[in-house]
Amino acid sequence: MRILFATLLCLLTITVQAEGIRGIFYQPQQSDLAIPLEQWPKIFSAAKNKGFNTLVIQWTSFGDVFASPKNQAWLKDRIIDASQADLKLIVGLSGDPEIFTRLKQPPTIVGSYFRKMNQANVGLATLWAKTLPAGTVSGWYLPLEVDDRQWRAIPAREELTKYLVRQVNDLNKVLPLPVYISSFFAGNMSPERYAAMLENIQTQSNIHFWIQDGSGTNKLISTERDLYLTAVSNCAGYAASGFIYELFQQTHPDQVFAAKSLNPLEMNKTLQSKSPCNGDNLFFALNYLMDFNTLK
Repeated sequence: MRILFATLLCLLTITVQAEGIRGIFYQPQQSDLAIPLEQWPKIFSAAKNKGFNTLVIQWTSFGDVFASPKNQAWLKDRIIDASQADLKLIVGLSGDPEIFTRLKQPPTIVGSYFRKMNQANVGLATLWAKTLPAGTVSGWYLPLEVDDRQWRAIPAREELTKYLVRQVNDLNKVLPLPVYISSFFAGNMSPERYAAMLENIQTQSNIHFWIQDGSGTNKLISTERDLYLTAVSNCAGYAASGFIYELFQQTHPDQVFAAKSLNPLEMNKTLQSKSPCNGDNLFFALNYLMDFNTLK
């Protein structure tokens, strides 16, 4: 009987692992606070019905928007709503509206900034570990995005790597869960150097990289993007943990970000995308996939 149980448990584990992550990002915004509370279970159930098994909450702190105890409680209730819709949850930590400005400072100052970011993320992770039901969180997400421009210089990259090593270790002390981060490219490094940079950082820190496919921002044409995506998809060697497929089209490139949802045909095509090497499949984002207010 014990052998049978062990066999069934092994098969169940293999099935769960084989399923992998098919996740949709949810980016909490201040405007979401006005959506009727009864809408949220419908929203997350609709995501589950569309074939997603994971919700990635991009951040649970972003400037002053969710700083108050009231709004933190609101976020907690949304996380529980998503969990009750049978979605696995990867919880984003501290986002900073001024991050790109701060990262342009000299490496030593950036290093100091990273230490403060580490403390903020550990504090948030500790909060969620204590206040959410056990087993609710299946991973942590760092809102910091690793690009192919900011980290070309070795001193800057060393500060980033030191930070990620420390951040992953400290979060594992809170809850031993995978830690994810996204990365994007815009033609500032060769595809091979970009892939090598991510591999080096991943090897040292054990962080999981999700690569943004860049189709929505259109910084590069399709054939150029493919060179980068191929470079990080070496299944025999280094391979990214997964790809993030963009469900939007940026409407005003090189200005304040503004975007619209893909048209139905493009949306359906994008939702069929699959990462190479049996990687994670992520899609950005929930608000482009559905209208929160009109969902019934």
